[in-house]
Amino acid sequence: MIELTLLTLLNYVGDNFCEYRNLGHDNYKSLLLSYSDASNKFGPLEVKKVIEKSENFKVTAVAIAAIKCPQHIVK
Repeated sequence: MIELTLLTLLNYVGDNFCEYRNLGHDNYKSLLLSYSDASNKFGPLEVKKVIEKSENFKVTAVAIAAIKCPQHIVK
């Protein structure tokens, strides 16, 4: 199995976040659903490990979401 990286995780979550926002879910619910999807795909321990060892996680996550679906982030 290839090691999950922060960039891979956040790109996957970012795509799903935008899809959930497009369905009408709020930011918080969309985020939770997206990380749940990532846990299903990559495994919960892998997702947790990437989050725990990442620096500037929030800034990077917001930047990716803003690039992928700015209409839902910049309001």
